[in-house]
Amino acid sequence: MLFKIGPLVFWALLLTGCAASTESNVEPEAKYEGVIRDKLTTSIAENGLKLFTYSVSNTQAMPPISVQTLELTGRDRRKRSSGPDLTEWTEQIELGLKRTLAMSGFCREGSIEISRLIQVDRAEIRGECTEGATDEDRQRFGRQG
Repeated sequence: MLFKIGPLVFWALLLTGCAASTESNVEPEAKYEGVIRDKLTTSIAENGLKLFTYSVSNTQAMPPISVQTLELTGRDRRKRSSGPDLTEWTEQIELGLKRTLAMSGFCREGSIEISRLIQVDRAEIRGECTEGATDEDRQRFGRQG
């Protein structure tokens, strides 16, 4: 009897694992944990607008980043740009921002990105919370802007 149940359980677990790995809300692995220093700076305007700047810099030698060649389209087709592939690094910055905002409780209902600068050794993402500041937010985070 155990022989017949075993394969069914195996396939059920396999299918569950496959379904879970294709979900878009699965966070990437935090590969740069302990290697980067991050900082969240918050600001609440008089009108209740909640702004933040998430800054990241490396504290150690970064893992090697592969070089990617991009071919431009249209009129600039002849030009080529080659530089580091920052895809994984950018993913880690976005993960850090998501976790930091969740831990701080600054943006409870989400945020809108205003600008971003991602370089090999540092990054900065500026944004605005979708909700306005409450009295509790003003007490907790102060008015710094």
